[in-house]
Amino acid sequence: NKFEYTKDLDILKSSGNGLVFIRSKNLNIEFDNAFFDQKNSILRANGNIKIKQTDKDLIIVTDKIIYDQKNSQINSDTQTTLTDNLKNEYIVDNFLYEIDKSLIKVINLRFKDIENNNLKTPLAYINTDTNKLFGKDVDINLNNSSFNKENEPRLKGNSVIYDNKNTEITKGVFTTCKKRDGCPPWRMSAEKIQHDKKKQTIYYENTH
Repeated sequence: NKFEYTKDLDILKSSGNGLVFIRSKNLNIEFDNAFFDQKNSILRANGNIKIKQTDKDLIIVTDKIIYDQKNSQINSDTQTTLTDNLKNEYIVDNFLYEIDKSLIKVINLRFKDIENNNLKTPLAYINTDTNKLFGKDVDINLNNSSFNKENEPRLKGNSVIYDNKNTEITKGVFTTCKKRDGCPPWRMSAEKIQHDKKKQTIYYENTH
């Protein structure tokens, strides 16, 4: 709605219903206010940020971003919601998107897929081409539709590789017992635990 251009500094300030098209990256960025540093190819935007990467059906909603055009990166230090083409939802405290590498680094991820499986991890990487997720110190609550209604199936492990078909955890623990103080009545530990979502089956390697 309004802009101000400082020619000597090559800086453009804008406010009100802004929209940037970055055609080479298939990105549309909506914002309330923005600051364009054209000498350094930096865009700083804030207020009702909505980023759409049209070729991947990726949507990012947040309140503040920095877009570094030279390095092809977008980052934010504010809470952000991401939605992929499978309608999986990622809520994170901050992120760094390396666009040319199709890789998003996220901090403090709370993830929910369309089957209502929930995952938490303090650090994860998301491949935006494959929607594969790599995380550490993971805590997963599974949809209990294939279990008894009284069960609360969940997994914990040192690391996770997740996609829309499988979840693989290293040095993991699995239980279906209801959550309560102290240890659950039973649990299964293994070097590797795999959850096949289509078959709704748990596989173990080297149990103990």
